[in-house]
Amino acid sequence: MNRYRLKANYEVEEINSCEEDGKIIVDVPMLSNGKLNYGLSHIRKSLYKEKVYPSELGFDVISLATMVYLADTRIERAMHGQDSWTREIEIEVPVSNVGLWNHEVSIIERMLKFLTGDLWKITFSTRMWQFIDLEEDEKKSNKFDRVSLFSGGMDSLISTINLMECGKNTLLISHAGEGLTKNAQENIIDRLDSIYPDILHTWMDLWMVFPSDYIPGGGNDNNTRSRSFLFIGYGIFAMTGMDNVRELLVPENGLIALNVPLDETRVGSFSTRTTHPFYLSLWNELLSNLGLNMSVKNPYWNKTKGEMAVECKNKDVLYETMKLSFSCSSPGKARWKGLSPQHCGYCVPCIIRRAAMYKAFGNDGTIYTETSIRKMQNKNSEAMGIQLRSFQYAIDKIKKNEKNALLYIHKPGPLPQGDVYLNELADIYIRGLLEVDAFIQDNLEKEDESDDL
Repeated sequence: MNRYRLKANYEVEEINSCEEDGKIIVDVPMLSNGKLNYGLSHIRKSLYKEKVYPSELGFDVISLATMVYLADTRIERAMHGQDSWTREIEIEVPVSNVGLWNHEVSIIERMLKFLTGDLWKITFSTRMWQFIDLEEDEKKSNKFDRVSLFSGGMDSLISTINLMECGKNTLLISHAGEGLTKNAQENIIDRLDSIYPDILHTWMDLWMVFPSDYIPGGGNDNNTRSRSFLFIGYGIFAMTGMDNVRELLVPENGLIALNVPLDETRVGSFSTRTTHPFYLSLWNELLSNLGLNMSVKNPYWNKTKGEMAVECKNKDVLYETMKLSFSCSSPGKARWKGLSPQHCGYCVPCIIRRAAMYKAFGNDGTIYTETSIRKMQNKNSEAMGIQLRSFQYAIDKIKKNEKNALLYIHKPGPLPQGDVYLNELADIYIRGLLEVDAFIQDNLEKEDESDDL
């Protein structure tokens, strides 16, 4: 187990490390030949092309997010975590205003601990390198009405369709670190280009992936827990280059956003807390404290995935493009059956996706490695059936006493108080589980009837 201190550095061209006071100090090069590394030069060029000129403070945000994402994906838990989980990570980020950022250290460390489960220590130093290289007469364009995260999954697809149907000129912010996600985003955008040619929807994709074993001795950690910190940081970075958009849309259905454990053996049943209400509230507190007049909002916090699909403003477009979107948590499992990577059909995101499509359309055109609910149920002690069993356990508990939902929703983390709000969160949790239950029960019945023929 090693403890790391990563320092963003604008003077070195290659990553290097040394040991000091029992820690491994790593200088992380932010520039190569005068250009920003890790995809940041590309997105600056792309934003400038749209006359979106982020501020120095905005660059501070994306710099911090880059370092967090680097640390999270290149310091391996199994090697460097306490009990193979909790890591101790220090990050130093040069910023434009050290005094301003130093006041926000505690809230940032709290955000990151909540998001990844690690112990973070954040320090700031003065950034001498200037991000802005524009002429004084450059003017910001206000051609966009909305800025929204676009992951390539079902929820962001529905949100984008709704924005297009309402005629909203939208800047779509994407991040990808592997090919399947990137392909899904590209394929959806290509289709939306042909369906909505007269409605502005500009796609800004950040390809940020670090070489294997990039941090000396750090290993590799294949997780997405800090991805939303980078994702949101990128959105905020872009919005500091606009005068008229003050709200970053983060579309996610309420069941996934709440992240309530399905059974007692799991700390976080949906793996991440990327859109949990508490996490987003910390982002809004940070933005306010930094003097950035903007906020982060999940417009679908009180909707199930199925309700989002049912209420989509163009269900024909949704059904047509759904097969292009990507939701599976581990598509590589298809290789075990000699298939190319695809939706497994039995992980938590796949089950919720299938239940949503069943509610909205009665069927689903997505190709899944496994579709039989009965087969999953019969293999409840194996990978294929574990998630289904966990859902059935949670559904059974909520059916026995729905009032307990008010207790369950607090398990993932703190929630803002207020009876009306908490009751609505509890109700979305109940509706989400029952939506999955209807899918399970109806498909078990259909499979039984098929066997009888």
